[in-house]
Amino acid sequence: MINISENEFRDYLFDNYKEDFSELIVDRKEPVEWTENSFPSIQFLLQRLTEQKINRILDSIKGLILIAKELRLERNTSHPTRVDLLGNSESTGITIIELKKSEQTERQAFTELLAYSNYFCSIFSGLKESNITSILVAPMETRTVKDAYVQEFIFNSKNILGLIPHQNGDVFTLKVFYPDSSYYAPFENNILNDASMICTVLEFPLIEGWIDSDLKSDDNSPPQYTKDALNTIANSITQRLASEGFHSLVYATQKWGEITKLFQNPNAIVVAAINPFSSYRTVLYEGQVYGNSDESRLSQIQAIYDQLTDKGKEYYWIEAMESNFHDNLIRSIREQFEHCFRNKEQESIHYEFSLPNWYKFKTNFLDAVSTHNLNIYLTGLLREIYFEYVSYVYKTGIDEISDCDDLPKYGYDMLTQFLTVWETLSGLSHKE
Repeated sequence: MINISENEFRDYLFDNYKEDFSELIVDRKEPVEWTENSFPSIQFLLQRLTEQKINRILDSIKGLILIAKELRLERNTSHPTRVDLLGNSESTGITIIELKKSEQTERQAFTELLAYSNYFCSIFSGLKESNITSILVAPMETRTVKDAYVQEFIFNSKNILGLIPHQNGDVFTLKVFYPDSSYYAPFENNILNDASMICTVLEFPLIEGWIDSDLKSDDNSPPQYTKDALNTIANSITQRLASEGFHSLVYATQKWGEITKLFQNPNAIVVAAINPFSSYRTVLYEGQVYGNSDESRLSQIQAIYDQLTDKGKEYYWIEAMESNFHDNLIRSIREQFEHCFRNKEQESIHYEFSLPNWYKFKTNFLDAVSTHNLNIYLTGLLREIYFEYVSYVYKTGIDEISDCDDLPKYGYDMLTQFLTVWETLSGLSHKE
């Protein structure tokens, strides 16, 4: 805690640390290390990824220069919003600093930080919030703010740094805030749990000369031009989902040889995405919220539900949000698929959607075994977790999950290989 006002502290920082703001920062620590003879848990991976990112931000602000204080953001209102401090550097780009000395106002400050980032993105077309560094100088004592901080780091890929102000006489310091391990525990059994995933399958026919079956080749696999086409479509959909913030895996499949003749649509693009509204985690029964989640999360959702209007409760708000999530996912896949098949002749490709149970789909012989499964692509948190696994494998030389005898010389050979990625994610999703 500091004994001067927020305005005085803002002026102190601007007047005395305009070009060496980072000198005030203390208590940096190294990311957690795994010391057991097994692959780390997802909870540990998320904590390590977060702490690594915090330290990267700390490194990037060493060259930060404060270039304005109380910067007014004109919003065509009589009361313009003011940014406490604005900075810039080659490493951080635009850096926004918001100061709050009490826990009662830090939640408001965190919300304002996110709004400021959005404002800069609106006036600089093409700029994304992930390209802006936001620094909250506050006590970091409110659970809501801590939860939101972890959420922005893990799921929204924001560059946000929390610094806790301290005063000892005339000496001021800013202590780095690192969320403790408890903040990552709720993700452990939910991120890769089959019941927390929604599966969407888009099926479509063969296109002679462009997407043919393995009957047109001599090696019992689809022709190379077919594999290239299907992989390109899957990769294009992956990029669309990544841009819209879905955490997903995407791959293309084609039924085996003679089997293709039995199906009108033997090709498929398979998407499995983390479903934030899964009934496994959150379900409503007779006005009570249940689910496989920690009690604090369920009580927070219950508190929201209890404040809804009778009509809002009647329409089962959790189910409605899950339905909207499904619709948005399908819309993104459909639009990108149709974009891939634009042509001068204006010919349309017939396709069909289905929403199978993810566990049943991936264990079904017809859908998962008697098929050519091509490259697999990951987005969001699934990508982060898998990349961390690959880093671990090359650092230790031990592949405990997919049980490969020999690692490829280079890591790129592990990034999209279907069997390697599939077995790794399956292994990571299991927890006693």
